[in-house]
Amino acid sequence: MEKIKALIKLIRVYQWTKSGFVLMPFVFSSHLYSVVHDPLGPQSLDTIKNLLIAFLGFSFLASSIYVINDFKDRKIDREDPRKQDRPLASGTIGSGLAFLVAALLLTLALGLGFHLNEATGTTFLTYFLMNLIYSAGAKRIVLLDVFIISVGFVLRVLAGAFALSVDASPWLLSSAFFISLFLGFFKRYYEVRMSPAEAMIGGSYHAESLRSFINITASISIINYSIYTLQGTHAAANLFWTIPLVVLGIFRYYTLLQNPEAIRDGNPSDILLADVFLIVTILVWLVLCAYLILHSEPDLSPEQGLLHLRAAGLG
Repeated sequence: MEKIKALIKLIRVYQWTKSGFVLMPFVFSSHLYSVVHDPLGPQSLDTIKNLLIAFLGFSFLASSIYVINDFKDRKIDREDPRKQDRPLASGTIGSGLAFLVAALLLTLALGLGFHLNEATGTTFLTYFLMNLIYSAGAKRIVLLDVFIISVGFVLRVLAGAFALSVDASPWLLSSAFFISLFLGFFKRYYEVRMSPAEAMIGGSYHAESLRSFINITASISIINYSIYTLQGTHAAANLFWTIPLVVLGIFRYYTLLQNPEAIRDGNPSDILLADVFLIVTILVWLVLCAYLILHSEPDLSPEQGLLHLRAAGLG
């Protein structure tokens, strides 16, 4: 039982919440209409199946990266009180078993990705290779490290779009990029506040500059999303009603910045799991977005509505 718990901790199942970005294209696509109006129909079941495969595939993929990173950093982690109890650092899991788990997870992930289609599989492979570069040294280059993490979230959105064979809206991709930049700089701020400064190539992060980066990316995120609701593909759905929820969620993170000691690892997914306020805000935002999109053409029949959404090129 202890070994199983250690393996679950090694692959960081709690981090799978990040794969939720894979589901974003579904909420803003024509597939939402078909699933809501005919949930047990063959098209809806196929959509749900593809989403589940994409979610699990990306989760397995990310876990394989976590194992590789933990192996590479196991000696450093032993010197860090916050990380010394990780399975590889503590010796609970041996290197051989860790490599076997990483290889199995990677094989499963790529198998699921290419099972969906070539575009999804290629996106999975791109994410893996990019993270190998990150682990090899890019994570110690100021700014580049956070930008690579943010691109990883954009790849999650792309994977979800490819899995459903829909176009990924530039607005959706840019929103994912800027909000993940915000979360990435938040994580670095936590690390600077709670740990000695890491040796970074080309300089190091400072709390003051990180607060500025957080302010800038938060502002861009809100502006980008606001313009999308007013001029994007869903402008007719009156999505501007959801702007306050986005602002509320971002401002909630600011309140958490005041007490970083209460955050377990400084990861956005950890905060999401621990903070009920954020969970409720995100769920309400998703439900309201879906409701407004589904009711943007109330006079159309389900079949006409689906054709209308497809003709609009939503996704």
